[in-house]
Amino acid sequence: MNLKTKNMTFKKWIIQLFKDERGSVSIKPVVAFIGALFLCITMIINSFSHEDFKPAESLVNAVMVITCIGLGADSIDKFSHKKVAETTPEEPKIEE
Repeated sequence: MNLKTKNMTFKKWIIQLFKDERGSVSIKPVVAFIGALFLCITMIINSFSHEDFKPAESLVNAVMVITCIGLGADSIDKFSHKKVAETTPEEPKIEE
């Protein structure tokens, strides 16, 4: 095994988090990450701001639900991946 394939950089690890079982980037973890990021930023900003500037509770709850659904759907997809049976092409029969 090549030494370069053993060592994974932080950037490659982050990119790998957002990929599905086929190796392509999936939108569910991306949406969940952005939603979680917005929730964290909102909570940090609200801890330093006045009561008048807080967002509506229903808006925060909606982002939280979307984030939870994105994370849950991605987790379900990762664990329910069905292995596809590899089919080998049959060799043509030669009649004599």
